[in-house]
Amino acid sequence: MDEDIEEGSVVITNIYGDVCVRKKARRKRQKALVQDMFYDYATNTTLHGLSYTTKRGLTIIEKIFWLITFLASICLCAYLINNVWIKWKTSPVIVTVSEKLVPVRTVPFPSVLICPQSKTKATVYNFTAEKLRLYNFLMMPGTDSGNTTSTEMEFAKFQDVANVCGGFYGYPEHLKFLNRMYSDETVARSIYEVAPKKDDIFEDCVFWGKYDFGCAAISETLTSEGLCFSINTLAAQDILRNSSINNSIPYLSANKSAVNWTDEHGYSDFGPHVYPVPGKENRASPDIQIIMKTSLIDRDLMCNTVNSGYKVFIQHPADLPQSSVYYFAVLNKQVSSMALSFSVLNTSESLIKYDPEIRQCYFPGERYLKYFKIYTANNCKIECLANVTFNLCNCVAFYMPHESKTICTELSQGCMNLARDKMVEIEATDPNRTCRCLPSCNSVDYEAEILKTDYNLKDLLQVVYNVRNLTVDDDTQYSKLEMYFKRSRFVSMHRSELFGLTDFLANIGGLLGLFLGFSFLSLVELFYFLTLRLWCTLKKDLKQEKLERQNTIVRKF
Repeated sequence: MDEDIEEGSVVITNIYGDVCVRKKARRKRQKALVQDMFYDYATNTTLHGLSYTTKRGLTIIEKIFWLITFLASICLCAYLINNVWIKWKTSPVIVTVSEKLVPVRTVPFPSVLICPQSKTKATVYNFTAEKLRLYNFLMMPGTDSGNTTSTEMEFAKFQDVANVCGGFYGYPEHLKFLNRMYSDETVARSIYEVAPKKDDIFEDCVFWGKYDFGCAAISETLTSEGLCFSINTLAAQDILRNSSINNSIPYLSANKSAVNWTDEHGYSDFGPHVYPVPGKENRASPDIQIIMKTSLIDRDLMCNTVNSGYKVFIQHPADLPQSSVYYFAVLNKQVSSMALSFSVLNTSESLIKYDPEIRQCYFPGERYLKYFKIYTANNCKIECLANVTFNLCNCVAFYMPHESKTICTELSQGCMNLARDKMVEIEATDPNRTCRCLPSCNSVDYEAEILKTDYNLKDLLQVVYNVRNLTVDDDTQYSKLEMYFKRSRFVSMHRSELFGLTDFLANIGGLLGLFLGFSFLSLVELFYFLTLRLWCTLKKDLKQEKLERQNTIVRKF
């Protein structure tokens, strides 16, 4: 029995040894086959220089030289391809000058915002007298500055008006006795009540060759300058989401909706009732002519009396009219002639697939605004400032569209100034991009050159009135504003792909061809040797090994 066990052990050992020998021989044989296949590939490939590393008859030094040269070419090519890849990923967009000029008739005439430097009518509300009364009340208790008794309600109104006139800002402790850090829509109402109205400012208006009786096309809007007046602005219901804002404040009184125009597609028709009004190719007369008047007896000495005349702002009709640091001055007793120009930037739809941060703009519908129906960079900034102000100060300025009904008073001016600085910081650092107000992908920006000459309307009126035995009001000064497009056509810009997929592949293919002689067929050839050729060679070897083993077994028997 022990002999049988020993005999069985010998058989198992022999079989195991046989298997190990066969596996070892197979690995050695397959290694040689792979080497032969690589030799075959190196000898017959279309890649430049690689064939010299296996060519018969060359010395080892020559083969090493060509191997180093080939590897150096691969490294340099890879470095340059990486540069192309980085450029494609980080700067795939280019802005170029369009080959076609844009006619002014295809672009809306800008929305014009006019803000009088006189914020109050002294005959309606004497801010100077109220300020002196309050000063005496605070600084000299017990002194009687008048026959009327100062009341908390009167001081509250003074505080409201001080938002546009400047009250005791810088000395907020003088108003702390009111305990009125916050207010409501009464701030806007107080400012509106004392401000000069449309009839107080505009004498005559001619818009696009038509006399506008009573300047009816001019609407009112609240800005940081107080009550201002706008022309060619979309209706409030087209710009603002009324369901999301405090409707007790009249931010904008414009009520004319867009006709045959959308912010996304522009004008669909150029009929007589199209709105907003497009530019006109008319060099005979200005598109807008407005005669404005300033009543000297209504000027308040302590309410922005240092400045006179009007501030004029130009912006897109889809923007909520708001004042800014950059404005054009229209002074009393002068004609201010504004020659308008615009720059159009269109974007190829092929850029939709890129992130807005890469293309640096938003397509329609990409960026939702809570308080505005139409996205523009200016509307976005207004909403962002309102949100930052509310989060920091627990209130908003009277002119900021917001859902909150808590309005900041004069005591919160310092906090509101900090909010402006905070907004800039958020725009630069906030990863959520809540204040990242990129421009629209299809945008129009307006600019103007202004010329000024003397305007002696009062002298003309004096002559006319003398004929009729009338007298001219010496307490009124006149100024005139003219606006028109400088040219009939302007250059436009186009934002498009710097590197499309085809351009990217062409760049890579050019580098591979330059350094290695690489082509698409070279890629197919490499794929063939690494997959199909390798698989067929190894399969053929295994099949031949199996056949030889079967023949060996047959011979034994």
